[in-house]
Amino acid sequence: MQQSYFDKFSKDWWDKDGPMKMLHSMNETRLLFIQERILNRYQILGGIDKILKSKSILDLGCGGGILAESLASKGASVKAIDKSKKLINTAKKRAKDKGLKIDYECADIQDAYKSGFKFDIIICLEVVEHVDNLNDFLINTFRCLNRNGIIIFSTINRSKISFLTTILIAENILKIVPKNTHDWNKYVKPEEISIAAKKHKLNIDKLSGLLPIPSLSGFKWIRVKNTKANYIISLKN
Repeated sequence: MQQSYFDKFSKDWWDKDGPMKMLHSMNETRLLFIQERILNRYQILGGIDKILKSKSILDLGCGGGILAESLASKGASVKAIDKSKKLINTAKKRAKDKGLKIDYECADIQDAYKSGFKFDIIICLEVVEHVDNLNDFLINTFRCLNRNGIIIFSTINRSKISFLTTILIAENILKIVPKNTHDWNKYVKPEEISIAAKKHKLNIDKLSGLLPIPSLSGFKWIRVKNTKANYIISLKN
């Protein structure tokens, strides 16, 4: 596995005031969306806790385990993969220290597909805007989804507004995101995900914009209709 850009953040991944503070600030709002859409998809099974325990979940591009830990603490059975060996080691150590059962592996979605893994729920947060071949990444992700499943992506739209907010302001002016974290040309429009998904008989379940609001503790994220910058999208088959 080649070295990942995010290797250098492994030691500070869980510092909520460190270089990954924006990821930490997004977690609560994203998690609410995730639980809402999973509950909507499988409501016949009962409450969210019962669903999380009964369905197979992949945290794709898990980083140091922010989402995986949130789900595992609710009783979910989570497989979490990332290309960064250093981040996986950080995540494994934390899970062991906290007594959380999370199946971490240094791998990517192509590895998962070739291994024959299938999941009911696939969650991929702040990853697709970093991949080199979006089409291959999406195809392999869709292939790893079980029938009657759900996929959730959180990412950044390719627009003038996103360049202004995420690169010019966040990276270069406010410096709340490490410089050169993002490449605007790799940002993904919602319709690009939707078109690729339809070829694999997946349709949009829900699409919401995400907006950071400054607060005393940093930033709090809210859902909005505008998807020109950050957004979160769920797809189902």
